[in-house]
Amino acid sequence: MKTANVLLLAALTAIATASVAAPSTTDEARAEASQRNAAAARAAALGSHEPVGPSALRVTDTDSARAAAAESNRRQAHESHRTEVLRAGSSAQPAPIKVTDTDSARAAAAQQLRWQSLAAEYAQSQSPQAGMRGHTATR
Repeated sequence: MKTANVLLLAALTAIATASVAAPSTTDEARAEASQRNAAAARAAALGSHEPVGPSALRVTDTDSARAAAAESNRRQAHESHRTEVLRAGSSAQPAPIKVTDTDSARAAAAQQLRWQSLAAEYAQSQSPQAGMRGHTATR
């Protein structure tokens, strides 16, 4: 009986802990997932692009065509993001959005947050530690 009570107490504690740690709504879960994805994208964008396979993919079937297209998309996305980061690092401000209503105010705020995020990524990529990271990696 005492063992059953201890197991019941442990189970209730685990359930209570899990319910506190888990997001309570779908919106919160989506926001957390979005933040994790954005952090992963920032971390990947700061590094150099390394091809997944050989430099020239031979397209012989549907799967190899998809792999070649995915590699091309990764390279283009990486280059586009690096260009945006470098543009933010050169202090080139985007054209401001004229605020006339709630939607345009949200767009202007999002634009400003995006620019600040890119400027922070540029500053991080220019730090001495970031420069050393690329030189110490061996493959």
